[in-house]
Amino acid sequence: MTNLRIPGPTPLPKEVLRAISRQVINHRGHEYEEMQARVTKNLQYFFQTKNDIFLLTSSGMGGLEAAISNFFSPGDTLVFFTCGEFGNRWAEIAKRFGGNMIHIKAQVGEVVKVEKVEEVIHKYKKIAGVFFTHNETATGVLNKLDQLIPLVKQHQSKPLILVDSISALGAVDLPMDKLGIDVLVTASQKAWMAPPGIAMIAVSQKAWGYQRRAKMPHYYFDLAMYKEFAEKHQTPATCAVSTIFGLDASLQIMKKDGRENIFKRHILLMRQLREGIRNIETYTDKPVHRLELFVDDRDASPAVTSIKIPEGIDGKEWLTILREKYHIELAGGMGETKGKIIRVAHMGYVAKNDIDQVLSAINSSLSVLKTRKKIKV
Repeated sequence: MTNLRIPGPTPLPKEVLRAISRQVINHRGHEYEEMQARVTKNLQYFFQTKNDIFLLTSSGMGGLEAAISNFFSPGDTLVFFTCGEFGNRWAEIAKRFGGNMIHIKAQVGEVVKVEKVEEVIHKYKKIAGVFFTHNETATGVLNKLDQLIPLVKQHQSKPLILVDSISALGAVDLPMDKLGIDVLVTASQKAWMAPPGIAMIAVSQKAWGYQRRAKMPHYYFDLAMYKEFAEKHQTPATCAVSTIFGLDASLQIMKKDGRENIFKRHILLMRQLREGIRNIETYTDKPVHRLELFVDDRDASPAVTSIKIPEGIDGKEWLTILREKYHIELAGGMGETKGKIIRVAHMGYVAKNDIDQVLSAINSSLSVLKTRKKIKV
């Protein structure tokens, strides 16, 4: 059996597998309505919010689109602070919807800097929305939102604060109400231990004021419709019932564990992996040369870790050996990091033993590559 350690979809607990194998039910019936109410309440616990939360039948990208099209009008000034491929994609969505884009790119592999946010926030007099990627899945960088968000709140326009936490929420502490986040997006197939198919989006009271004035087009992702149907614990269109079965089951498991314990566990797993990677030799021409991590410890994600591909190694072949010989499925780089890193996910349904298997496989696979003369020696 393959140890799936890509950044989504992530493995499913047996309780979730049983739940999604159930016969489907009437999405307008009482049983479904009870389930959606329970799921929403449990999500509020992990989002740490009293705000509305909606279940969109889509990938996380649909949630990011909804976060733009529902709250702004063409020509609105939208500021994106990005540090990798997924942040850049969110900015591209806003551009296509006619936003007046201010796109600030951090160095790939580094966090968004406090000084840069201060500089940009003071430069522009009128800003409608400021966008952050909490956890950049493409690199394994975790932005320090508790340092960045207060800077945005100082702006005279009182812009909306929107956060993509698709690959962190559920694994990393992110108190929505305490930080003052207005729109927060995540997705079922990441730390939530559920199948793909549901994007979850939370909306503050302040954001609803923006929503009423917004002119960007939307229909399927019209959150005003979602709010109306949510009063009956339903969705406007047919939802991914089986995925919600799984999400319901996973949330009940997570609630028993408690969010603080989950957050601590992800940090411990991150440290275990990073320490292990640093102790693996690469078999290059130096007497002792060890694997290197792509992101500094102070910026590292508790959900995803990126490893630099050593010089002389074919990253594609490395991943193939890990998958076919050791049954470990890892991910390659994306965008600017393609061919430069491999990524290990440690979010959701993952334990110390899984990390041990990954470390052992990486170590052994490098030895195999040396034997095949894929590493210059």
